[in-house]
Amino acid sequence: MRRNKSFGDFVDKKKRDSIHQLNLIRQMLEAQGMKVDNFLENAEEEPYIFAFNPSRNGSFDGLRIYKIGDIISFRIQKENKTHPYGAAYAMPIEDMFQDFMSDEDIDEVEAGKKVMESVAKEIKKFFDKSVEAERDERDQMIDDSGGAGSVLVKTTGTDYSSLVYSKS
Repeated sequence: MRRNKSFGDFVDKKKRDSIHQLNLIRQMLEAQGMKVDNFLENAEEEPYIFAFNPSRNGSFDGLRIYKIGDIISFRIQKENKTHPYGAAYAMPIEDMFQDFMSDEDIDEVEAGKKVMESVAKEIKKFFDKSVEAERDERDQMIDDSGGAGSVLVKTTGTDYSSLVYSKS
């Protein structure tokens, strides 16, 4: 006799599947030398993992990696327990696996190893490009405000201008 499954059973299975997949990604990133925090068992939020920015540069500490429907995605997050911000980017792991299987004469184990390396490499590249973009934006702001060497002084309170020396 077949038991009718409830919507709750369906949701629970989806959540268990998500936790399993995210746990595999966590292990994959850690195997490639990345530091990752595990937030897979938090009942208050959807499960996620947090991959730390390996360079520790930039305005955010890392990425939240989670599932949106059937897609593994990531978003910038200031700290490991805060909410993410900005656009969500897809992480097409299954497509990468299929590409490695079709492009090269390798078995599933080798394709899996290549995916592990590629995912970590792509995440590290994302961090590097984000830091570079932030640096370019800061440089542009300096250029727009009058060029390097300009000093903006806010004149509220005590005047300390006599203590500022200019390198010309």
